[in-house]
Amino acid sequence: MRAKWERFGEFLSGLPAARCLRVAVLIWAVYAGIIVTLVAVNPSGRSATLEYQRATANWWASKTLYAGKNRYLYLPHFAVFYTPYELLPDRVGEPLWRLTCMGLLAWALWAAAARLAPAHREAVFLVATTLILPSTFASARNGQVNMPLAALFVLIALALARERWWTAAVFLALTLVFKPIAIAPILLCAAVYPRLRLPMLASLAIAAAIPLAHPNPAYAFGEFGAFVAKLQSAGKPTGHSWCDFAGMLRVFGLDLPSTAQLGLRALAGLLALGLCWRVVRKADRRPPARREDDAGGTASTSAGVPDALLQAFTVLLVSTVYLMLFNPRTETNSYVMLGAFAAVWAGVEWIVFRRNSRAAWLVLLCVLLGTENYGWPIFPLTNLWAKALAASALGAWLALRIIKSPPGCPVLMEVTPLAVSGHPAHHA
Repeated sequence: MRAKWERFGEFLSGLPAARCLRVAVLIWAVYAGIIVTLVAVNPSGRSATLEYQRATANWWASKTLYAGKNRYLYLPHFAVFYTPYELLPDRVGEPLWRLTCMGLLAWALWAAAARLAPAHREAVFLVATTLILPSTFASARNGQVNMPLAALFVLIALALARERWWTAAVFLALTLVFKPIAIAPILLCAAVYPRLRLPMLASLAIAAAIPLAHPNPAYAFGEFGAFVAKLQSAGKPTGHSWCDFAGMLRVFGLDLPSTAQLGLRALAGLLALGLCWRVVRKADRRPPARREDDAGGTASTSAGVPDALLQAFTVLLVSTVYLMLFNPRTETNSYVMLGAFAAVWAGVEWIVFRRNSRAAWLVLLCVLLGTENYGWPIFPLTNLWAKALAASALGAWLALRIIKSPPGCPVLMEVTPLAVSGHPAHHA
């Protein structure tokens, strides 16, 4: 089995770049065609966007967005953002929204493949495209914002690595428009990247002012207060339908009190902050497997990947793991945000570094992140615990790697002495 796995990796890496790109684009095109057809035939079926439509209509009619027990848990900004889709007929606007979500995610995966594996970008993009599919099915069908959020988190890592602070700040502000839970990655990034703070504050201030352009500014301002009230109640969800660490423990018979949950979420946030700070901290010395680039500039791996890119990728990955496990309203299809990082990472490990064992674990992770789409008996047997357990294992592995590595040294897609000598590493 191991030999077959290695041969398959060699086969993929040996494919012509143009063929890999054509196959990947074909996969996205067929996938988009299926989703668009399903949505166009029945725009309101299995759709989360009904809440978006109602909120947008209510916004421009100066009606409250947060009445009763509706599930609109977004800032007023999202009602403004969704307006172009709502103005179109449902059979046009709803498929167009899905195309926007899928297109943004495909672009993010391509951009990440191009930056992390420039010499193998087409093959890595093909692998990432294939592996991301299982975790996207539900969100693509129902139109939830998880797919564009996943894309933005990847794009933010790329922008931070290139010190494009304003680009990163705008993308971070947009994540907050898509879902308020993005406040966690925003705070983590601002804490560990000091040069991001001013652009971040400016971007958030501009974003905050956009809804006040409403014809009725007093109504718009009042909706901010209504949002805060809604968020306070939403932060204490009831029922047994959440896929965070508490939901996982509940499946195993341990129902933690809300105060204990809050304390664990806070401690985990501090741990995530410490890990991210250690990842981007300047190292006192460089590990022996690293070298200067050909121009004598920034240190990079033998595959030509700058340390800053691997560090930013790790920071956003840690942030996403934290978000999946410690957001009290994590749903099963939220894990596409983690799937985007795992898919690209698997492609690089498999195609570039030939670390087949690590790549195999990442492929398994990507498969697990789509369990809600596999039907009976897989979904009932794995619901609410399998994804959280997988994310917990990944988080523990990341934490140990970061703690054991020298400060500032990449812990993902890292080069080894064997790889530097010109021979791919096959170990985990």
